[in-house]
Amino acid sequence: MVLLAACTVALALAQLADTRTLAAAVDRAITEGHPDQAQKALLELLGRPHVELEVLLACGAKLAEGERFEPARAVFARAVKEYPRSFEAHYNLALADIALRRLDEARAALDASVEAASKDQQLAREYLRGKIHEAAGEPALAERCYTAAFSAAPEEENYALDLGMFYLRQRNHAKARETFAAGVKFHPDSVYLLLGMALAEYLDNDPPSAATTCSRILAIEPQFSPAQLLLAVAHYTNGENEKCVKESAAVIGRPAAPPYLYYLHAASLLKLGSKDYSAMLADLEKATRAMSDCSFCFLALSKVHQEMGNEPAAIADLETLVGHVDQKFPNGWYRLANLYQHAGRTADAARALEKFESIKTAQSSSEAEYLGKFLLPEASGEGEKR
Repeated sequence: MVLLAACTVALALAQLADTRTLAAAVDRAITEGHPDQAQKALLELLGRPHVELEVLLACGAKLAEGERFEPARAVFARAVKEYPRSFEAHYNLALADIALRRLDEARAALDASVEAASKDQQLAREYLRGKIHEAAGEPALAERCYTAAFSAAPEEENYALDLGMFYLRQRNHAKARETFAAGVKFHPDSVYLLLGMALAEYLDNDPPSAATTCSRILAIEPQFSPAQLLLAVAHYTNGENEKCVKESAAVIGRPAAPPYLYYLHAASLLKLGSKDYSAMLADLEKATRAMSDCSFCFLALSKVHQEMGNEPAAIADLETLVGHVDQKFPNGWYRLANLYQHAGRTADAARALEKFESIKTAQSSSEAEYLGKFLLPEASGEGEKR
């Protein structure tokens, strides 16, 4: 009998070691960028008759971290099946379903979870309901759930992040500032909360405060690219073109620099009256190649060509802008009318001016607002956590 028990224990330990080895193989393959190997090891792991809950949760989290939500969902679904009383398994399954936009399945996973045993679990469930409601286009219900979780546990970083980002997406910038500021009191060194606060300040028409907050972020994490980008944007919007040139120049030479920084560098040089046209053209070529829908990039490109005395190229830039990039961009039509007139193309000038007059009141955003819309995905992307 003792021998049988010893064999049973030895077999169980061997199986545990085997599943941990497979989970480590999945982790290693993901880290090294080998998706086929990761998939093979994952299939072997899920094929085992029994896998520890801890192993499943860690493996699923690693997959989700790499945005491999479909296999992550499979792992969490296995955890729910094998450990139906685990709140964390149900919670993570719902998170994966939200990422995959399977909202009915996310609701089902959350509703099927065991009765929350603690206040923390109750708040986590309410918070996750907020994410489901927001994804489903139910902002009133989302705000109620997010606020309930955050009010009860303001020290929880994710609750502050998601409520603050929710308010930003709803364009309630004052509430976003208030939420992020409250979160920062508990996490003064959180670059994610500080970035959200800086973005809220910028969108609330306070670029000087946004610049100050970005400088605070960069004192904590000097290479945090979203803060570098927002700092340059804040300087540019505030008319501090020399500072914008300095900040953007410090970043655009690095690999994977945000493409909008090339635009900011060129636009600031242009406003400073720089004659370094080759640098500005190179910047704008990189910006338009990476962001083919950047209206202001093509507008700046036209201005550079006009400063160089190359009016045909300046006209061509604007024709590309209003013909292919944004047909309802008023500034493009207005400048095009002037250039046509100067070139003696009076009929074309009249048509361009007529088009400008018909759409000028419908202009939806200033350059600052345009920059803000570009920045919002940056903040939300960096701030996403589990």
